[in-house]
Amino acid sequence: MEISTRGRYAVRVLCEIAKHKDNFVSIADLAASQEISVKYLEHIISKLLKAKILVSMRGVNGGYQLSRSPKEYTILEILQATDDKINLATCSAQDCPRKENCVSKPLWDALAELITDFLLKTTLQDVIDKDLKKF
Repeated sequence: MEISTRGRYAVRVLCEIAKHKDNFVSIADLAASQEISVKYLEHIISKLLKAKILVSMRGVNGGYQLSRSPKEYTILEILQATDDKINLATCSAQDCPRKENCVSKPLWDALAELITDFLLKTTLQDVIDKDLKKF
């Protein structure tokens, strides 16, 4: 399993936006602070807007802010918004002729379930607070 750059950057950017509480943060400021190109960041932000994770405001003081509190976002929700999938083995995602008789497939499925559960229980606030050892 590999989390895409989009997914990793989305978590970083959302943590940065959360630091600014009720203020809107410009894409230029986000790109500079996170060292991400504006063009790539626009692609990520559009996915987060579509998923209603962010809200935007135009104008001089415009930019982006979270639509909810950081404790209300799960990391799984964020990764799903950026089209990341939790597939450890391609046989779980594709039609494999050995799918029904494969002795190792249940192992990969169980591990994917554990990872999914962890991402579902971990919030953006947990990442901000670096409170990940509780799991």
